[in-house]
Amino acid sequence: MSVIGEVAAIGAAIVWAIATWIYGQFSHRFSALQLNMIKGIIGSAMMMLVFPLLPKANIEISQQHALILGISGVIGIAIGDSAYFAALKRIGPNHTLLLESLAPPLSGVLALLFLGLGLSLFNWLGILVTTVAVVLVVMQPSGSKSGHSKSGIAYGLLASVCQASGVVISHFALVAGDINPLLGALLRLSLGTLTVAMIISWLQPKPFSDLLLKSKQMAHYDRYYLLVAIAVGTFLALWLQQIALKHANPAIAQTLIATSPLFMLVIYKIKGMQLSKRSIWGTLVAILGVAMLLMG
Repeated sequence: MSVIGEVAAIGAAIVWAIATWIYGQFSHRFSALQLNMIKGIIGSAMMMLVFPLLPKANIEISQQHALILGISGVIGIAIGDSAYFAALKRIGPNHTLLLESLAPPLSGVLALLFLGLGLSLFNWLGILVTTVAVVLVVMQPSGSKSGHSKSGIAYGLLASVCQASGVVISHFALVAGDINPLLGALLRLSLGTLTVAMIISWLQPKPFSDLLLKSKQMAHYDRYYLLVAIAVGTFLALWLQQIALKHANPAIAQTLIATSPLFMLVIYKIKGMQLSKRSIWGTLVAILGVAMLLMG
């Protein structure tokens, strides 16, 4: 049995953990919409440069499937990613990732209701074990004494719902249309970014000139650092996500991608930050849950 989808999902989780750590260094410089638009524009350009270099790149796609992928991009990237960045600013990474852990079971329910993709009992148990492990790790107290933001919680829930919906819609288009994963990622990202540009021009005064000014004020080192985050977290992560969604059940793919916070622990360890016992045990339990998904 091929596990290319599951391996791609784990790869997406790893690179997204790296990118999230880097994005955290820039969250105070840009608004959620601005950061989403920056990563979308540069990420789309990277995909367009790489696509012609792929051997036998298939660019055939029907209008129906292109429209479906576009809808997926609007929901998952334009709305979902913007809501995710907004939640990060308001309630921090721990509680945001906690709310994001709701996406895998939501993906499973949506896939079952709309695509008829059933999961075995062992698969559902693996989803439960992995999700609980992620929750146990990310819900640890961060030491902040500030109260919870209701708007931040709302943004986090919105991001989770949009992520689950976008994943299921994208899976349907990729499989039904036999679409190249990179082409699917490019369509989702570009149309999602176009939607963000339309929204930001309506909500914020002179958003593009402000974005350009903030970019010019960045040091050269920071610009390269941000490019690395976009290359890893948007270009590579989204490409791997599309591969996972094409070759694996969306609920399983989303669950494996949701293990990203656990890989963040490795980054913390490399940076010399102390890990709690709960973090270590949560990681071990999550690995068990992943194994149950792959064996089910």
